[in-house]
Amino acid sequence: MVGTVADLRVTEPAEDSLPEGSYRADKGECLPIVRLAFTDTPRPATARAVREFSGPDELNSTVGAFWVTAHQGNDARSALNDVRKALKECSGSFKVPGAPMIYRNLEPVQAPDLGDESVGFRFTTSASNVSTPATYAVVRTDHILTTMMVITDTIPRPLLEAQLAKLPD
Repeated sequence: MVGTVADLRVTEPAEDSLPEGSYRADKGECLPIVRLAFTDTPRPATARAVREFSGPDELNSTVGAFWVTAHQGNDARSALNDVRKALKECSGSFKVPGAPMIYRNLEPVQAPDLGDESVGFRFTTSASNVSTPATYAVVRTDHILTTMMVITDTIPRPLLEAQLAKLPD
């Protein structure tokens, strides 16, 4: 989806932010969250599309992103279980070797009641004395995961609903 939804401009990113190589975290139990923080999923995907969104005018910077991933078998369901487990086991702060930030205050948040099941969480990133919130919603619809991230406390539900409506039946 590219265009305008609920006063948000949706665009294709200039480049795919998915890093090459393997992901690492200083705490192994945090790895599913780390994968999502880098626009990936906890389980391998067979296809992936990423979009960014920003405010309604050219001056507003990107406020979030969403990515849709297709999975084989039960991998989409297992990915959500991996996230739920990480939310219970990954406490305090964690780091990603090579990344300049520290991830703090990971906590579950109310997930939108959409799709077959969903999970929500937030954390704060800190780098160079600047802290930024990040809120996530991961929605499973059959074998597809739709993940949305915003740098605020509120997921833009109309945009998430519009994207979910575009999924194949």
